[in-house]
Amino acid sequence: MYKPSYGYFIILIFLALGVTACSLSDINTYNNEKTATAKAKQESTGYYPEKRTDKAKNVVSTDPKLLQEEDFEISYRSHKIDKITDIKELIHKLGYGEGYDSSNRGFISGNGAYRRWNLSYPNYVDPEIRFVVLSKIELEGEELVDGESYLVAVSLESPKFKTKRGLKIGDTLGKVLQLYGKPSIVTNGSLLYSKNGLHLRILWDTKKENVYNITIDYNMEKSIKQQRSADYVEEDAQPDPNLEPYTIQEGQSFITSLNGWGKVRFVSTLKDEETNDLIHAKFFLEVNSDKYVEKKILYEFPEFFGNNGRMIDRIKAVSFKDLNQDGRTDIVIIADYITGVNAHGIETLPIAGIYFQKKDKTYTTLPELDKSINQTGHNRTLQNVIQYVSKQRINVQ
Repeated sequence: MYKPSYGYFIILIFLALGVTACSLSDINTYNNEKTATAKAKQESTGYYPEKRTDKAKNVVSTDPKLLQEEDFEISYRSHKIDKITDIKELIHKLGYGEGYDSSNRGFISGNGAYRRWNLSYPNYVDPEIRFVVLSKIELEGEELVDGESYLVAVSLESPKFKTKRGLKIGDTLGKVLQLYGKPSIVTNGSLLYSKNGLHLRILWDTKKENVYNITIDYNMEKSIKQQRSADYVEEDAQPDPNLEPYTIQEGQSFITSLNGWGKVRFVSTLKDEETNDLIHAKFFLEVNSDKYVEKKILYEFPEFFGNNGRMIDRIKAVSFKDLNQDGRTDIVIIADYITGVNAHGIETLPIAGIYFQKKDKTYTTLPELDKSINQTGHNRTLQNVIQYVSKQRINVQ
């Protein structure tokens, strides 16, 4: 996982949706509508609790056109910024920004192989725009320097700059919806719009009731994979040749007794997915006996719910408990998954999933239940999950 010293944490604010004061459930309602026009026609008072129909019509009067890759481009000092922006050329034209050296050369995080840092213009104290960069660390004589570098993301922090569709800092939520329509993802404090691996994240200030940050993610997944390739697992994580290409997360691997299996070792692992460059969680049961010099894999668990199109940051918690009172041991897992990026690094969101033990001692998942647990926010702690599931009627054969 990313270590705290790397600075990969962001304080997520609670998103209040509406012209004056809206709730997260309101924008989820908006998400379920087929078009923005239909939403405006249906709305009278609920979507805008303190504003009525006239305001609603102004907010979503037309259907915005579908996102194109060009929507993720911006212009800064007549320099086009996109996924393939040449960082060295950008620095050649604009310099490093005032305060670069005194700000530890823009450092965000790093390890022995890569350095994540930011270019802030016009300065680092009160920036108008930030460019997040990943650089390979190279040795030039006796000095470590930035080698091959590329743009990870750009963060707009001043109303002086607009997105391709005209959104800027200080605009209202209504303006966001009018320009972009239905978000791809709604999380605590942000709206996310995505197209072909490009992501536009809009952060919302609940007190001032306007947009306070706009971040465009160009190469975040690529940068995370590269930076992690040198040092992405927990300090106590160990590779296991019998589980190759998985890396065991020792802090979330336990010796336990399970019905039908006896005393075994539950193994939490991380795996790099070669097909889509995502790092996923995978779980196994191993023999726990002195009779075996080498580890022996007894069972491979089904796909974890959180892996669906997401990249994991860490396996957060594991619990063994009979959740549906059938006398068999079920397993609750919570993992943090990466949801986006801002100028300081990555944002994460907890995802919970449950393995229910069947009569034949194997395990199964209930995707609809997992979905409900996470959509209702009962995924923050093991206690949250257990209390929620205990109220459901679950029968697993």
